[in-house]
Amino acid sequence: MHIRGISTVSVLIIILLLAFLSSPAPVHAANITLSPTSGTVGSSILISGNGFAGRSAAVHWDNQIVLTKIPISETGELTCTLKVPTACKGSHTIKVTDDSNWTSSTASATFTVLPQITIFPRIGRTYTPVTVIGTGFAPFERDIRITWDGNILHITAATNHLGTWSINFDIPETTKGDHFISALSPSTKASEIGEVKFIVAPVAKIEPVSGPVGTEIKIDGFGFRTGEDGITITWDGDIIMCNIVGGSDGSWNAALNIPPSTQGYHTIGVYGSSFTPRGIVPDTKFNIVPHIELQPSSGNRGAKVTIEGTGFAKDEAITIDFNEIKLDVAVVTGNTGSFNAKFEVPPSMIRENTITATGNKGNSAQAVFTTEKVIPPAPKLLSPEQGVKLEILDSVGDVFFETAKRLIEIITFSTQRSSGAPQTSFTWLDSGKPGDVSYVLQIAREDNFSSPTLAEESLVDPNYTLSHGDTLAPGNYSWRVKVVDDIGNESPWSEVQQFEVIPMSRRALILSLVIPVFFIAAIAAGGILIWRLRKAKR
Repeated sequence: MHIRGISTVSVLIIILLLAFLSSPAPVHAANITLSPTSGTVGSSILISGNGFAGRSAAVHWDNQIVLTKIPISETGELTCTLKVPTACKGSHTIKVTDDSNWTSSTASATFTVLPQITIFPRIGRTYTPVTVIGTGFAPFERDIRITWDGNILHITAATNHLGTWSINFDIPETTKGDHFISALSPSTKASEIGEVKFIVAPVAKIEPVSGPVGTEIKIDGFGFRTGEDGITITWDGDIIMCNIVGGSDGSWNAALNIPPSTQGYHTIGVYGSSFTPRGIVPDTKFNIVPHIELQPSSGNRGAKVTIEGTGFAKDEAITIDFNEIKLDVAVVTGNTGSFNAKFEVPPSMIRENTITATGNKGNSAQAVFTTEKVIPPAPKLLSPEQGVKLEILDSVGDVFFETAKRLIEIITFSTQRSSGAPQTSFTWLDSGKPGDVSYVLQIAREDNFSSPTLAEESLVDPNYTLSHGDTLAPGNYSWRVKVVDDIGNESPWSEVQQFEVIPMSRRALILSLVIPVFFIAAIAAGGILIWRLRKAKR
């Protein structure tokens, strides 16, 4: 048969070639990752893959299909979750294939099965029968033994071809509370398996078992009679909660806050009705630790703070420190080890301040008070610099002017003295926004700031210029500055810088002497010249 000159065989070949060319081909080989890469029977594995060419995939566990019809995205990606099937200990192959039939559209990864045990039930009383099931052990493993709180029991088991085994035993006579079951064999260590907790009931589990007064504790009861009512909780023998009802499985739970009590261990007791009388459920010890709270816990200098302390000893004398500085506060605790005191916040140079309450019986507790406005730092002095000489009369004009004033004082018998202060400015670095801080300047002879020569307060600008009313006689001086903020916090004093006040410089002195001589000489020369001219006219 021919179609327009083309044979039937040729047409079939062309169709096959077109079908082959139109089939999607993977850009690169498929790949899968496992998370996690090891685990126990029944645990979950997240499988992530990419580079697949088909539209759906299947998952194989050791060449056995365990998942099918897993969708593949347009970009060749897939994700799925697999629960580890019953298998023996060691490495197993997880393989993913798709429906494209491309060889490179298959990927594999290795997963390691670990041994484990499970028990049923997990709560019971003495002589309760318990079943222990082991999975993930080696195939046909023998001489597997059970341990109870680390002690080997005289019963053995062996695994099947999938590494599974089981043992039944009765709970031995033991104390109420938590106990631990494990397993081991000549080829499997107990550390590979870990321990499974079994609770011997009736018992009450309490968490936490240490903390300050007011701590919320949670109590879980196990092994009580079904629907048992009248379950009661005591603190040092006194009832603090009652009328709790057990559930259908004899379990119950409650929550309460630790009442005011002294430092140290106290007893929490639990009992029920006539089915679970006092003494059946083991007591639990709770350790009270000292604690203080501040109200408020932040503020500024001068704030009134109330400090409440709990968990100290009875009749314990308490002192309060603020950043290791002892405050004028003394108080004695009451019968429950509690106290209440007040203090005023002192100035502080740091934001986080440690408040410590210390008792004379060895107990202490701390809290943090946050200072919203700390003491400003000491300012940095700029000028006059260290060792500078300041001239009272720093020009010839000042010399003449001061001399003239002195002559007038002598002629008029005036008692007013001239300033004797150099016209200079004292400057330092700004320490805050205008209006937020002010400055205090002190100038003293040598370093005698107990009796300063000049003291200026409430300066709003970081500088001060000596006025005519400021008197600084010749000699050596020191100066310093401190900052005061708008709530009265005072910074430390700045570093002290020295300067010297002198009447005038050598240059000014020489000029003040030379210029008058030239001036007088000029006047005399002019007078002589005029005299000679007049004499010549005659």
